[in-house]
Amino acid sequence: SFVGSIAFASVFAIIAWPAMRAWPAMRVLTLLEHVNLFVPDPEVARAFYVAIGCLVNPTGTNDRQVHVNSGLSQFHLPFKRNVVPGDPVVVPQAWAGRIELVSSEAPSDILARIKADDRLTRAGVLAEVGVGDDGAWVVRARGPWEVRLAWEIRAAPAGLADAVAAAGPGHAGGVGGILGMPRLVHPCRPGCAKHIAAFYRDVLGVGAEQVELRELSFGKDAHPVASLASALISFEAADGLHRQTFEYEEQEDAPLPDEYDQREAARYHVCLYLGSEAAFEAAFHRAAAASLVWVNERFEGGQMIQSATTLDEARACGQFRVKDLIDPATGQLGIVLEHEVRSPRHKSCPLSVHKSD
Repeated sequence: SFVGSIAFASVFAIIAWPAMRAWPAMRVLTLLEHVNLFVPDPEVARAFYVAIGCLVNPTGTNDRQVHVNSGLSQFHLPFKRNVVPGDPVVVPQAWAGRIELVSSEAPSDILARIKADDRLTRAGVLAEVGVGDDGAWVVRARGPWEVRLAWEIRAAPAGLADAVAAAGPGHAGGVGGILGMPRLVHPCRPGCAKHIAAFYRDVLGVGAEQVELRELSFGKDAHPVASLASALISFEAADGLHRQTFEYEEQEDAPLPDEYDQREAARYHVCLYLGSEAAFEAAFHRAAAASLVWVNERFEGGQMIQSATTLDEARACGQFRVKDLIDPATGQLGIVLEHEVRSPRHKSCPLSVHKSD
């Protein structure tokens, strides 16, 4: 549990955002496409991701990183921390929250591959099969360089493999047992979820909202001590595909909002696709107006622009970066978490939907 011994009361409420802007009825966010995590040992990293059912992407894998496919999503695993001069990764990165995947395989097959690889045993990888809240099986795993069970793998819904194949060209290397990444959960400090939701709503142009209020208590008969909330961000790419969610959960013991700026271990990033070129350009304009467009120097020196600073550059490379998730109306910081924001015209887009918008 992310909150230790804190017990959640079964009280949920929808928060109505005051003066919420009425954005056009469209799929503004289509795909939560990849999570980027530094790894010091590419062979151990490759072994873990293959064991849980991902496939190595031969196009994205090279002498500085490993890419693995998880349906239409991916994990990018650099073992060189920068493009130039190519310094080796020394500090590994581990996702602070929870990563949920869906698989077409039996849990016994996943566990057998993990237990059969001595490299994973030496790296401290653990996996167990349990029962989820819905009564179905769930594999919970601790990856290399992690200190807790951050991974949850469940059975993929019927028809998902066909829907993934029909959604677009996908990624080089194809699809393995893992068919998708339906949910990411990341902790944030109390009071920050509303600022994060405002960033998605008023900078990226997404209809995000703070959807839960949960009362917490420290024991069965204790009085409630706090009200925490979460910002739930939804992604919908095409009919038949699972809905993805990225949930920022307020937790009393969450890292500080600027943890990314303070520790190399927290400098991972996520990549997401917007649903049209028009939505992409509008998001860039709003981010630039709020001085949120950001250059990650780690990617500088390569053959293509990775961190656009102008609209022309963003159009040319199909992406831009932000890292400070700020409510533009108040200036309040929700969290520092690098976002690689992409247009559907990006050369690596695995979807065919909205590609011509």
